[in-house]
Amino acid sequence: MQALRFLRAALARAAGRDPDDLGPATPLLVRGLLLLVNNGVGQGLAFAASLAAARLLGVARFGEYAAVMALVFVVGMVAEAGLEASLTREVARDPAASRPLLLASLRAKAIIGGCIAAALAFPPVARALAPDAGAVGAVRLAGVLLTLNVANSSFAAVFRAWGRMDHVLLVNVSGLAVQLVGTVALLLVTPSVALLIAWLALVQVGELLGGVVLFQRGARRLAAAPGGSATRARALLRRSLPFALAGVLGALQLRVDLLLIEALRGTSAVALFSVASRLQGLLTLAPASFFAALFPALAAAHRGGDAADGFRLYARTLGRMALAGGAVTAAGLALADVMAVAAFGRAYAGAALPLRILAIQTMPLLLNATTTLHLYATGRESLANRVAALNVGLRAVLGWELVRLAGAPGAAAADLAAETIVLAVYWALGVMHERGEVVALEGVAG
Repeated sequence: MQALRFLRAALARAAGRDPDDLGPATPLLVRGLLLLVNNGVGQGLAFAASLAAARLLGVARFGEYAAVMALVFVVGMVAEAGLEASLTREVARDPAASRPLLLASLRAKAIIGGCIAAALAFPPVARALAPDAGAVGAVRLAGVLLTLNVANSSFAAVFRAWGRMDHVLLVNVSGLAVQLVGTVALLLVTPSVALLIAWLALVQVGELLGGVVLFQRGARRLAAAPGGSATRARALLRRSLPFALAGVLGALQLRVDLLLIEALRGTSAVALFSVASRLQGLLTLAPASFFAALFPALAAAHRGGDAADGFRLYARTLGRMALAGGAVTAAGLALADVMAVAAFGRAYAGAALPLRILAIQTMPLLLNATTTLHLYATGRESLANRVAALNVGLRAVLGWELVRLAGAPGAAAADLAAETIVLAVYWALGVMHERGEVVALEGVAG
C-alpha cells in the first residue's frame, strides 16, 4: 500500500499536480504510466498464477482450466452487454452523472449475469459446455465468477473515466496478489479446477468491496448529477447496445482460436496456444497499457464541436503504436524459445512457434486496436462492429483448416492473416488517414 502511494505521488509531482488531485486533467502520459504499472505488476502476478496452475495441474488439467476460462471470457462479454465501454465514454463526458450511470450498469449486469449463471449451473448445460467430464463442476461455477467480474469492470470503467488510474491499480494489484497466494496454497493441497474457479470468484468479491469503498470516496468530490439522471441512465443502456455486440465480437475474436483448437486438437493443444497467447500479452504489455487511458482521452477530446484535437491524438498514437509493434515483433522472434521453456518448462516448448507467429501479428493488432478506439470515441461503433465481424469470420474460416493441419501454430497463422486483412480494410475505407494527409504524416512523425 505504501509503495502504491509513493508511486502515485511521484507521478503526480512529475506532472506538476497535487497527488490528491489526479483526475481527467492529468496528462495522458501519467495516466498511461499508472496503467502500465498496473498492467505490469498485474501481468506479473497473473503470469505467476498461470505458472503455478500449469505446473501443479499438469498439461491436461491446465488445458481444462484454460478452456473454462475461455468460456468465462466469451460468455462474460454477453453479461458485460457493452456497458463498460459506454460507461467510460459517458462518465468521461459528464463526471457528475457517475452514480446514476454506475448503478444503471450494475443493475443490468446483475440481471444478465444472474440468468447466465443460472443456465451454466444447470447440469445438462454444464456437461455440454465442459471440455472434459472432470471440468463440469468448474463450468457450473463459471457463471458466478463472470458475474462478479463484470460488476468489477463497471467500477474500473468509472475510475478510468475519472482519470483515477491509481484506484484501478490498487484494486487490481491487491486482488491479484491475494489470488496468487491462494492459488498456490489451494493447488498444493488439492489440484482441482473447480476449486480454483471458486477461489477466483471469492477474490472477485473482495475486489468488488474495494471498488465500492473507492467509488464512495471519489463520488463525494463530485457535484450531484443534474436533473434527468434517470433519463441519462436509460440512454446509457440504449447506447450500450452497439458496444454489447462489439464485446461479443471482441470476445470471439480473442477466443475463437481456443474454441477451434479444443474441438479439433484437444486440451493439450489448448494449453500450448494459451501459453503462447499469455507470453504475447507480456510482450505487448507496455503499448496495450495505454489503451485504457487513450479511450476516455479520445472521448473527451471529441466531446466539443471541434474534433481536431481528437484526430491529432489518434494520428500520433498510430505512429507510436507502429514503432511499438516493430519492437515487440523483434523481441518475440528472438526470445520465443527462451520465454516458453524458461517460464513454463520443457513440456510447453511447443508454444514457441505459435508465439513467434503471434509476435509478427502484433503490428497490425496494435494499429487495429487504436483505430477501433478512435471509432468508438467518435460514435461509429457500427463500422467498428462490421470490421470486427469480418475479423471473427476470417479467424474462424481460416482457422478451421489451419488448426486441423497444424494445431496451435495454425491458429496463430489464422490470427495473423485476419489482423492483416482488417488493417488493409481500415486503410481502404479511409479511417486511418482522416482529415487529410497532414494528420496522417503527423502520426508517423509523432
